[in-house]
Amino acid sequence: MFNNAILSDIRDRISVVSLISERIQLKKIGRNYKGLCPFHQEKTPSFIVSDEKQIYHCFGCGEGGDIFKFVMKYEGISFVEAVQLLAEKAGIALPNGFFAKNNSKDADLMQQKKLLFQVNKMVAEYFHANLMENKGKEACNYLESRGIKKNEKLTQLFLGYAEKEWDGLVRFLEKKKIPLKLACDLGLIRERNSENNSSNGFYDFFRNRLMFPIVSRRGDVLGFSGRTLEKGDAETAKYINSVDSLIYDKSNSVYGLDLAQDAIRKKDQIILVEGNIDFVSLYLAGIENVVAPLGTSLTIGQIRLLSRLSKNMTLVFDGDKAGGNAARRALPLFIEMGLVAEAVALPEGEDPDSFIRKNGAEAFYSLMDKKQTLFEFVIDRIIEDCSDDMAGKIAAMKLIIPKLREVKDGSEQGMYCDYVAGKLKVKPEIIKDAIKKGVAEQLSKYESSKRYDSANRSEKNNAKMPAKRTINEGDGLFRAERLLTEMLIAAPRFVSFVFERIAPEDFTDDWCKKIVSIFYQYRDQKDVDFNQVFNELTDHDLTSEIRQIALSENSLDQKEIEQLLVDCITAIEKREISKGIQKINREIKDAEKDGNEKLVFELLEQKRSIISNTMR
Repeated sequence: MFNNAILSDIRDRISVVSLISERIQLKKIGRNYKGLCPFHQEKTPSFIVSDEKQIYHCFGCGEGGDIFKFVMKYEGISFVEAVQLLAEKAGIALPNGFFAKNNSKDADLMQQKKLLFQVNKMVAEYFHANLMENKGKEACNYLESRGIKKNEKLTQLFLGYAEKEWDGLVRFLEKKKIPLKLACDLGLIRERNSENNSSNGFYDFFRNRLMFPIVSRRGDVLGFSGRTLEKGDAETAKYINSVDSLIYDKSNSVYGLDLAQDAIRKKDQIILVEGNIDFVSLYLAGIENVVAPLGTSLTIGQIRLLSRLSKNMTLVFDGDKAGGNAARRALPLFIEMGLVAEAVALPEGEDPDSFIRKNGAEAFYSLMDKKQTLFEFVIDRIIEDCSDDMAGKIAAMKLIIPKLREVKDGSEQGMYCDYVAGKLKVKPEIIKDAIKKGVAEQLSKYESSKRYDSANRSEKNNAKMPAKRTINEGDGLFRAERLLTEMLIAAPRFVSFVFERIAPEDFTDDWCKKIVSIFYQYRDQKDVDFNQVFNELTDHDLTSEIRQIALSENSLDQKEIEQLLVDCITAIEKREISKGIQKINREIKDAEKDGNEKLVFELLEQKRSIISNTMR
C-alpha cells in the first residue's frame, strides 16, 4: 500500500476542481461544479465535481474518484505515474525509493517509460541540431520553399532533420552510450540482418527526412513523423512514422497537440488538417488551435483524445476528390462517437499550407465562416458525384440512406432527412420511408437482444450488490438507518459523533451495515476524509453509488445535520431497547413457570430501569 499521508498531502495541495478545469469546462451549480463528461459522449452535463469532498462522479457513465483516478483515466497512465505527476505539480518531493518500497507493479513500467522518453528527447534534440546547423541545409531549403524560415516559432516547433547517412543516428546513440536495443524498440533504428539471419549491426530508420517530433500534452516526446526530401522518387513513402511502442500509439496520437492545447481550450474549437506541414503553416500564421492526424486516416482514438479538450471540431479538406473521400471515411467515426463535426473545403488544387501562404490567416478565417456539418458536407459531395436525373437521385439515395440510419439521435436524423430531401428535391417522407424500409426485422432483433441483456444485467447486479431493502421501505427503522448512512457519506466528519452511541451490529439493513462498518474503522479520528474512507474499495458498483450520495446537494447546516443524526440514532436505539424488553419479557414468563419469584422481581426491576431511562 502507498503512504496515505503523502497521498493525502498531495490531495490537500491540488484542488480537484482546478485540476479538472484545466481540461474541461466546469460551471458552478450550488455547492458543486458540473460539466460534460470527458469519458463518454453526452449532450446534457452529468459530470459533477465537489471541491469540498475532492471527488468527481459522472451520473451518466459512472466514472468517478479523486485527483489520482482522474489523471489516470484522462491521461491513460498508471497509478504510479499519476502520483509522480501530481506530486511534481503539488511541489512535493517523494521520498527516495518511494515506489520500490511500495512494491508496485507499475514502478518498473514507469521506469521503462521514463527511459524511453529520455531517449526520444535526446534524439529530438539531435534532429533539431541537424536542422539548425549546416547538416540540415536541404531541409531548410525545403522549408523556405514553403515560406517557413528559421525563427523563434520554428524553434518552438522543434522540427529536425535526419541525415542521408545510413548510420548517423546510430553513431550518435553509441557516442551517448544509449543502448541500441532501446532505440530499436522505439523504431528509431533497425537491425541489419545477414543472409544467415544473424545480427550484423544497426542502421537508421529515418534518413534524409524533415522530422516532426510527436509530443504528448505533458511534453513527452512519443515518437517521430518524417517527411521525405527525396525528389521524384515514387518508391519512397512521403511520410513514415515511428512504430507503435510502449510509449507511442499512432492511432491515439495527433501531431501538434502539445502546442495547440491551450488555444483549443481558450477557443473551445479544434481545427483538423491532413498534413504536418499544413499544421506548421497554420500555426506560424497565428492559427494555433490546429492539429494533424499524422498523415493517416482519422481514428476513433484520435477523436476521443481530442474530444477531451473540445467537442467542437472542424475538419479542413483539400479541394479535390481525395478530400471528399477523406470526409466520407471520417463521418462514421463521428457518428459512432455521437459528435457533430463540421467541415470546410479549400478551393480546388489548394491545401491548407498553400492557401495560407497565398491568402493569409484572415482569408482562412473567412473560409471557416462557410463551414457546414460534416454530414452535410458528405451529402453534398455524394450528390455532386451523381447525375441530376432520376437515376442519379436513386444512386445518391442508396449511398446516403445507410449513413442516415447510423445517426441515432432522432431530431438530428430528422434534420438531415429534411436537408437531403431539399438537396434531391424530393418529399422528406420519401427519405424517412427509405430509412425505415427493411429495418423492421433488425429492430425486432435489437429489442430482443436488449431485453436479454437487460435481464442478464439485472441478474448480475442483484448477485453483486448487497440487498438494500431487507426490511419494508415504509418501515421507519429502515428510513432511519438509510438516512443516517447517507448523512455519514455526505458528512464523514460526524463519524465519531455517531459511533459514540451505536455500532454497526445495531443495523439490520445489509447495505447500511456494510457502509457503516467501513466508517466504524475511523471512529477515533476527529477529521475523516471521504477519499481516505472509500478510495480502496474494490466494489465498483458500491463506490459509484456512494459517490452519487456524497455529491447530492443539501442545504442543511451543522445543527440541522446533528439533529437529524440524533433522531436516526434514537430510532435505532429504541429498536434495540424494544428488543431488550422483549427478551426480558420472555425471561419473566420462564421464571414464573419455574416459580422463581426472586428472579421475576429482578427482571421486573431491569425492565422498569430500562423504561425509566428511555423516558428521560
